[in-house]
Amino acid sequence: MNQEELNSKLSEIKDKLFAVESGKSRAGSDNRIYLSCESENSYAVNKFLFEDVPLRFVTATGVDSDDCFEVLYHYAYDQTSCVITLKAFIRDREKPSIESIAPFLPAAEWIEREIHDILGIEFNNHPDMRRLILADDWPEGVYPLRKDAKKPADRLDGEPPTRPMVQSQSPARRTVQLSKPVLPVGPFHPLQEEMEFFQLTVDGEIVTDIDMRISYNHRGIEKISESLQFDQVPLLVSRICGICSASHPLAYVQAVEEIADITPPERALYVRTIIAELERIHSHLLWVGLAGHFIGYDTVFMWAWKYREPVLDLLEEITGNRNNYGNLKVGGCREDVGDELQPKMLIELDKIEKKTEMLTKAVLDDPIIHARLKGVGVLSKEDAIQFAVTGPTARGSGVAIDVRRDDPYAAYADLDWNVITQPEGDVFAKAVVRLLEVLEAVKITKQAVKKLPGGPIATEVKEIPPGEGCGHAEAPRGETFHYVRSDGGNRPVRHKVRAPSYVNVPSFKASCIGGHIPDVTITLAAVDPCYSCTERMAVVDRDGSVLHNYDALLKLSREKTARISKELGAPELKMEDL
Repeated sequence: MNQEELNSKLSEIKDKLFAVESGKSRAGSDNRIYLSCESENSYAVNKFLFEDVPLRFVTATGVDSDDCFEVLYHYAYDQTSCVITLKAFIRDREKPSIESIAPFLPAAEWIEREIHDILGIEFNNHPDMRRLILADDWPEGVYPLRKDAKKPADRLDGEPPTRPMVQSQSPARRTVQLSKPVLPVGPFHPLQEEMEFFQLTVDGEIVTDIDMRISYNHRGIEKISESLQFDQVPLLVSRICGICSASHPLAYVQAVEEIADITPPERALYVRTIIAELERIHSHLLWVGLAGHFIGYDTVFMWAWKYREPVLDLLEEITGNRNNYGNLKVGGCREDVGDELQPKMLIELDKIEKKTEMLTKAVLDDPIIHARLKGVGVLSKEDAIQFAVTGPTARGSGVAIDVRRDDPYAAYADLDWNVITQPEGDVFAKAVVRLLEVLEAVKITKQAVKKLPGGPIATEVKEIPPGEGCGHAEAPRGETFHYVRSDGGNRPVRHKVRAPSYVNVPSFKASCIGGHIPDVTITLAAVDPCYSCTERMAVVDRDGSVLHNYDALLKLSREKTARISKELGAPELKMEDL
């Protein structure tokens, strides 16, 4: 395609998107638009969609379609409740390649590395093509999501890896400079749910560089999904994250319901809303408590976790589980909110609301917390957009996105609530967003309980026809996105999952560099990754000796809180009390 033909194609795309904006494609599957192009034009079309329209980048999906490879770039047009997917076809199966969009869109760096790992597609001019989700000793040329993939031969213990552990492959070796100490964070800990590795290069007290790696505990969710029937997958994806065990199944079932043109009963939509908001309350209170712990306010930690317990009790009474609820299925819900439970829920929600208001007032009125968290770990609005962050991480930087409002699902369109934003982008702003969102979640849940309609909680689903669907839900940490493709059988042929931490964690490149070591723990925690990921730390000098372990770094953070308290003339905080 020459430049004139490409310009004509882009003009057609813009006309199609503007038709959506004028209200012609807003309901049901009409708000899913699929565009297509050949691989050689994908860079120009993606750049146009992200910079000129502009759309919000969500993720990309690599697909082995037997006769070719596809790279699907998913965008959200939040003003119109629309998801736009650009399909780029790669016809050369022997040496598949496509131009990287990471040079103008940092949010694409990880997902392109992942697609290379699982399908072997080369992304030309990518800034960093090290492995992301496969181990360094994974055999070369074995791509696990190709349809013709074969299990790699077992290696004997002690046999060297097939890919040499050279500087360009190991994150622990890539940024180490003998003249500068390095701060490794993670990856292994007995409590870790998703292991992550952060390597900070420091100059004195200042962080000068950061490198990250994930998937030390890769569970192969997407591959396993292809071997399960459609109604078995919700139980699988609920295990992706204990605190998002309603959000992932919800995004998945909405994608499948889109394929099959299924509308769940109204009561099921309200039950889904109630469970999702109770999950948001307990997740945000968990975060507030741990944030207090990191800066030395253990009283906040104990308060928040105490207030969280009745929420978990309500979830257990509804679903039978405090986490991993197992309540969602294609076409509705498995368990109902019983009429006898509703009065108790309203009483408990009133108590939670009052306690959260007290906790919020305590945080907002405390000058030490202001001094300790304001201006720390700042993520600008521009960087938030470039890294495609989502949830409180985005809203704390003034990016007013929320799937519950922008692409309404469940019962959210029928309820009165507000999207909470703060413009500053620092840790304090993210804390304020979460605290105020707890109050909004209480308001949503109370309305849903009072308006809970009668009728069934599920509709019969006989089969899933061929097709593809996108489902996304606003998890406590941000947008959870699932793409599902069906060939008419009883199993997905491709299932892509993108959790919110996948886009939020890379933003440390923008928020950590230039900050101080005592602020590292709270900056990393501010996006709410799996917290135990930050529990094993050490600063290593060039002779290999450990200068600071995790306890020492936590002590540095708390000492800064005590120092600020003293400077502000507050009652002295003794270290043994923090």
